[in-house]
Amino acid sequence: MPFTHGELLKTAAKASQWPEGDLPEIIFTGRSNAGKSTLINALVNQKNLAYSGKTPGKTRLLNFFLIDSRLVFTDAPGYGYAIKDIESARAFSSLIDPYFNHRKNLRGMILVLDARREPSEEDQTMIEYGRSAHLPILVVCTKADKLSKQQISTNITKISNVLNVPESNLLQVDSLKKKGIDEVYNAIERMIKPS
Repeated sequence: MPFTHGELLKTAAKASQWPEGDLPEIIFTGRSNAGKSTLINALVNQKNLAYSGKTPGKTRLLNFFLIDSRLVFTDAPGYGYAIKDIESARAFSSLIDPYFNHRKNLRGMILVLDARREPSEEDQTMIEYGRSAHLPILVVCTKADKLSKQQISTNITKISNVLNVPESNLLQVDSLKKKGIDEVYNAIERMIKPS
């Protein structure tokens, strides 16, 4: 059963601005326009919690959302558009590196991919961040509804091979129709469950 309430807790451009507390956190990452904001909104059943703009790559900050007063979703900037030049890439790294290296309550990572596209170098770099931090990683494939069953099957295998992730760790989601949302919710619950 998906979450029921989310609110913006904090927006941070650097580590000193991160919210304090010990609630478990899940970071959402992905290319600009992959459907990350739409997924977050669907998980909480709120239309405008996470910003989903018409201009991809606008978010340049970490956005922390308090979910049901018991966990935090961290929305990372979309990449692709955001790191198309050296200066932007450095800014992205200076925001993301400390978070993965020093955020003690980080419990898992959700990498959001457009099921129609092969994972990019940035996607591969992002999944390495998660692996370096020893996080459970769920890869959520959006926009699969725009593909035939054969295309989905081919693309899922390709994504699995490129990212070196078992196909069982790839989840197809249609955020608008809420298909796969319960499975993402269940994966998050497993990530934040005390060990």
